[in-house]
Order: sequence, then C-alpha cells, then structure tokens
Amino acid sequence: MENNLIVRKRILFTTIIASIVLCACAKENKTVTDDVSVEDGSTTTTEEAATEESSETTDTSEYDIVAEYNSYDEFIESIKKIMDIYENHDYDPHDVEQYGRIPYSIYWSIDQHADEFGYIQMDIDGDGVDELLLGRIGSEEAPDETDIDNMYTLKDGKVVPVFESEYYAYYQLYEDGMIDLHFSDSTRYCCVEHFKYTAGRMELKEGIYREGQDTDGKYGFHYYYSDSALQKREMTEKEYDDLRDELDHKYNKQKFKLHLFKEE
Repeated sequence: MENNLIVRKRILFTTIIASIVLCACAKENKTVTDDVSVEDGSTTTTEEAATEESSETTDTSEYDIVAEYNSYDEFIESIKKIMDIYENHDYDPHDVEQYGRIPYSIYWSIDQHADEFGYIQMDIDGDGVDELLLGRIGSEEAPDETDIDNMYTLKDGKVVPVFESEYYAYYQLYEDGMIDLHFSDSTRYCCVEHFKYTAGRMELKEGIYREGQDTDGKYGFHYYYSDSALQKREMTEKEYDDLRDELDHKYNKQKFKLHLFKEE
C-alpha cells in the first residue's frame, strides 16, 4: 500500500511539472537582464562570480509565474492549496491554473521536503519592505541551520524573485542583509559566495571556490578566492580550508523561524 502511495505521488508530481513545462514552452526565452536591470532586482549568479562570463540565460516563464501574484499572501495561499492537492492525490490538470501557478523549484521542495518546507516574511535589509523567504527548517540536532531555497520581494505591486535555488544549491541568511550561497556537486565544483542584499539586489562581496580539473590525464582540484571585483587569487588546499572556516565565522546568522506549510 505504501509503495502504491509513493508511486501515485510521483505520477502526480510529474504531471504537475509537465503542465508547467507545456506552459513554459509557449513563451520566449530571454536573459535575466532582458526583464530586470541590476537596480530592479537581478541576482548575481555563481557563474558570473566565478568566471566573469556573460549573464546566465533563463526561461522567463519562472519570472512571469510569480509576477502573476500581487501579494505574498496570495502567493502563499496558492502554495498551500497545491500542497493540499498533492497530499490528497486529488489532482486535475486544470487545478494548476485554478489555484495559480508556482515555479518548478517550489514543486521540487514540496516533493522532496514537504514536512520541513516553510516560509517567513521579514525585512532583510531594513528598507521597510518585507521579503518572502521559502526554505527548510533545520534538523533536531541543528535547529538553527535553516536553508533558504527561494526569496522574493515586491516591485510595482508584483511579487518578483530575488533568487530561486537550483540543484545542489541553497542559501543561508545572516545579519545586516548578508546572504550566503552554498553550491556543491560533490565531485567537480563547489563554492561559498557571500552577498550583500539591498532593495532587491544581490551584490557579491567575496567567495571561495574549489574546481576539479583534468590536466594531462591527472584529475585534481584548484582552489581560489574571488573578491567583489571578481579578481581571483589561487590558493593551496590548506589556505582554502582555513579561509572557509574563517568566512564561516565572519558573519552572524540571522535568527528566525519558518512557518511550516503543513502545520497551517
């Protein structure tokens, strides 16, 4: 019986995602900068910080989806209703439109971490405007280790994304508007980037990186540090480990508690 339940939930999740993909395919792909300028709330990406290459392209359907909402409360209610549909296995494709669409990354959180998935509205940068954070509460052993997956702000009466996490990535919130991005694919590349958040804008302050490379048939790691001007400095493994430990204690973690969707 339990296996059948899991299979049904997986089918439901796949069907919901397929509905979103079909909607997304009808829209034109653009770069992030086509929709939002830096001052208007764009987010510096890991690739930009690490490689100085051009901006990462993304499907603007994700941006368009949240822009359908005029308030955080409206957005939160849609997430709750879709979670109820998912949990009750009573899914009809029309329900996606009926209860409002939500980004793929949120469906992933519902599928993988429904019991720990929560939200909070709080003013991150002290400008008088609350941001909306979606994430996962910490374990019993580390209750303060709250990982943030998505963050939104309000612009011109619409909900707009500051960041929406991808595979292998999560964010952590610190005092004074500092936000850390943690990314790791375990075998090849990992980084910790420290951003200053101000009025919808994420500005890279510094980051450390470990990158696997195959040189002359030998696989090894290269370590480096990058400042806000994207100036790289190579390091030894020991220097990397020492600096990572130093940066872990450089900023004070923000104390807050997510409201769990499943408890409301």
